[in-house]
Amino acid sequence: MKICIDAGHTLGSNPSPANPDYKEGTRMFELQKYLKSALERFGFEVVCTRMAVTDNPSLYERGMAAKGCELLLSLHSNAVSNERNDTVDYVRVYYPVTRKGQTLARELSETIASVMGTSQQPQYVVRWNSAGDADYYGVIRYAAQAGTIGMILEHSFHTQLRAANWLLSDENLRALAEAEASLLAEYYGMEVPEVRYELLKDIKSEFYRPTIEKLLDQGVLQGRGGRDSDTIIDLGEDAVRLLVMLDRAGVFDKK
Repeated sequence: MKICIDAGHTLGSNPSPANPDYKEGTRMFELQKYLKSALERFGFEVVCTRMAVTDNPSLYERGMAAKGCELLLSLHSNAVSNERNDTVDYVRVYYPVTRKGQTLARELSETIASVMGTSQQPQYVVRWNSAGDADYYGVIRYAAQAGTIGMILEHSFHTQLRAANWLLSDENLRALAEAEASLLAEYYGMEVPEVRYELLKDIKSEFYRPTIEKLLDQGVLQGRGGRDSDTIIDLGEDAVRLLVMLDRAGVFDKK
């Protein structure tokens, strides 16, 4: 199965007003590399719209690069304006107005939000053009012409400091790529390695560990023995991810 990854924009484009070290076109190219590698480990064939960080193909070229692919993912970070704004922090996934891929769009938005730890609910939406007869975004529209489902993944807003700093970390981008690739592998029925956490200390992710520790402290989760980092939890990746999403939704908050 073939997937096309489109790292949005080009070298140095769209610097963050919150932290000028962050530039969307540069960092999304790095995410593209990590995601390509992660997907290939699951057995996907991957094509990329930008082979070098300085490449800047047209929207038509980006969409048409997905011909023969099952899916095109265009990687971006969002912006409120050209000024810093720390009040907006959510993931948004745009998918085709035909509603093809709606379930995957929802699952991607939730997964990205969980990994990034965004403060507002993730969104998955369509956007029509002004005539109301096609997709607003060219990369999705041209991917459709190529016979491919196209999606734009907005990894929160680089106009706020926390997200800009988070996306500047290579470790964070690798974690994001692994989570996205794992979801895609599961969705398309590719070989998904079983990931289980026997002990609390096996959970290395800084995005998962605090939630599990909190739920153990509250008694929502019961260890099966051991103490502290050696507490036996025996949880799968999917279970941990679900608990994190439920916690983010406030399900476990004390009344």
